[in-house]
Amino acid sequence: MARPSSALSYAIRLSIALYMVFSFFVFQKAHVVHGPYDAAAELSQRKQEFILDSGRKKGMQLQPSTSKILTELHRPVSQIFINPKLPEWVKTYAKWHAKQRKRYFDDMRANATSDVRFLISRCLTNDKCGGASDRLQEIPYSIMLANQTNRVLLVRWEKPARLENYLVVPEGGIDWTVPDDMFPKEENWHLRGKEDSEHKIVSTIRKDSAAPKFRQYQEEELGGNKIYHEIFRLLFSPSEALTARIQSTMKSLQLNPKEYSSVHLRVKYPVKGIKENDFSFEKHKSQITGWANNAVNCAAELHPNSTIYVSSDNNDTVGYLLEESHFAQHYIDATKHKKHALVVKLVARDYSTENEHVAFSQTTEVDGFMNVFEDLFIMGLGKCVAHGVGGYGRLAAALCGGECVTAHRKHGGNLNVCSDALKDIQRNIDKR
Repeated sequence: MARPSSALSYAIRLSIALYMVFSFFVFQKAHVVHGPYDAAAELSQRKQEFILDSGRKKGMQLQPSTSKILTELHRPVSQIFINPKLPEWVKTYAKWHAKQRKRYFDDMRANATSDVRFLISRCLTNDKCGGASDRLQEIPYSIMLANQTNRVLLVRWEKPARLENYLVVPEGGIDWTVPDDMFPKEENWHLRGKEDSEHKIVSTIRKDSAAPKFRQYQEEELGGNKIYHEIFRLLFSPSEALTARIQSTMKSLQLNPKEYSSVHLRVKYPVKGIKENDFSFEKHKSQITGWANNAVNCAAELHPNSTIYVSSDNNDTVGYLLEESHFAQHYIDATKHKKHALVVKLVARDYSTENEHVAFSQTTEVDGFMNVFEDLFIMGLGKCVAHGVGGYGRLAAALCGGECVTAHRKHGGNLNVCSDALKDIQRNIDKR
């Protein structure tokens, strides 16, 4: 190849120099337009980006890991099956369920009569079904019942929206879905029919005794081993939209699975003079704030020096804890004023709007109930749960494994008083 002439080389070098000078002035002008250029801030930002990038390259976990969140949310069914605590009948039923479901659809396509029988947990348009936990907490027991009576378990919600908007069947899991054309419209679903009958279909709505019976089964038959969460995950994974919400919230709050704990406050539960239909936070503020502070104390007692995710059926209660409580002041004193070590850090997703109650809400918008399932899964991914009255917090506690759980309020609404998480710090402050 011929070498360029010296004149051409000079022209190239001159062009490069002029381009660099021009770029410099454009760069400076841009900073003048947008404000004074802070070289120190720029260097600091670059340094932080370099550190974060180096951390990622070395495998350091400086931010919540997307892959870890997704792995926990969509834990492979194959991993659940190898859990030694999982009874053999669960694995056998899962395989049998898949074969029977396929056989039924094969019979349908062949226009043949099928002898496959079903147990359906339902909430149809005219049914009175209760809230999300009332419907979902019965599922592990229903699996056990379906196994004992040779029935294929299915789940069908028509209100407030189809369950498939929030929960989907995991790959290789137990397919509970009911396509619209699965059964003839005139088919009798035999509500509350006997599972051991010859009816092709029997169905249930909100079986309140199911969850206590399953807890009893775990204690008496499994030696206390907790498998509720494993059976739940064999049927349900969060939908794509719900997964995105959970992932975004956990990353923004810097929550890593099993490294934080949660507290749930069901303050509208109709006990202790509370009426859900005309509830007012201000009317019951002194009572509710006492419950809320004690709930955080209980969570901190379970998991000291941890981040605590706060969830409630009332957004003012969440706002009180994060903005007004002594825990909020403690956080400011520890992080901003450096007065003492940080003992309790409270976090929550956006609480500007209140969670819709699945049973009582008038909304029909699918997105209106997404927060209900988001909170449930986030609490279920933590290490411990402190829950109050009602089934929602108990369901979250079961989903986190059921091993690190406490009730900060008893069933009748009375407090289970826990020690003050900040007492040692306050004692040191008082000595000054």
